[in-house]
Amino acid sequence: MSDTNARKYNLADFFSNYFAHFGQLLLVNLLFCLPLAIYIGAAVLLTKLLGELSWFVMFLVIPLMSPFFAGLTNVCRKLTANQGIEPVKDYFTGIRQNWLFFLVNSIFLYALTAGMFVIIALNRGTGGNGAVLAYMIIMLITSLVFILMDFSALVMAVSVELRYADIIKNSLVLIGKGLVNHLKTVFALLFVSFLLYTTVVLIQQYVVSMIVIGVLTLVFLPTLLMYTITYNAYQTIEKHIILPYSSEQQRIKRLQEEKKKDELLTVEDLEPLAEGDPEEYVFLNGKTVKRKTVLKMLEVKRQQTS
Repeated sequence: MSDTNARKYNLADFFSNYFAHFGQLLLVNLLFCLPLAIYIGAAVLLTKLLGELSWFVMFLVIPLMSPFFAGLTNVCRKLTANQGIEPVKDYFTGIRQNWLFFLVNSIFLYALTAGMFVIIALNRGTGGNGAVLAYMIIMLITSLVFILMDFSALVMAVSVELRYADIIKNSLVLIGKGLVNHLKTVFALLFVSFLLYTTVVLIQQYVVSMIVIGVLTLVFLPTLLMYTITYNAYQTIEKHIILPYSSEQQRIKRLQEEKKKDELLTVEDLEPLAEGDPEEYVFLNGKTVKRKTVLKMLEVKRQQTS
């Protein structure tokens, strides 16, 4: 369990935690950007060979990069939880343990993205047909719900051991319970997008602006964005999933230990405690119980030894 419940979640904590580990995050960022650079290089090469690539091919970056997002998310989750990070080990552990969930999730995200482009194209072609507009609204609502759910689902996948179905169910519930934190994430992502767009507009040279964005991506953008998502989502997950689950596990463990202690008691241990009013309370193995409970235990012990 993390010790995040002992600190305040705020901007000061967010940035101090981030910059205190900036060197480690830079290494993780480089590890993440390596396969991304390979994909971009392949896309550029194919574009030169084929003349152009469709949006459907370009968006294949979503499923192809999904395993590496698992590694990135695992590192950012450990950083958020103040658990101490080992950049290379945690990155590849996240990939090894969670690649399948992230891949399946990315396929759904890819399908939604492709579907949205199809709907937009149909809307332009039909001049705003009512049925197409209705489909577009449905697609927008579905995409919004999926994205808000994903904020929790991806972080939950690397934080707790749950079945995929339980992760999805809990993530849907946390849309409401963590709405404020989700809105913080959306605002932060929009703010970063605005800054990048402003950079491109101000530079006014396509090649130079792409170089600047490329350098920013190489140095810190992926880790900063994923850390933002993780930092906001983990607060809700910790409050509603991790801490209650941990408390329940501790309760079960305590009951198992008490049961084990009770099983070690002998007939000779119980006989002195069994004498007297059955409704009176006696002290047994660190807890107070009625004497009639001791009598039942004594009866069971005698049956076992007979």
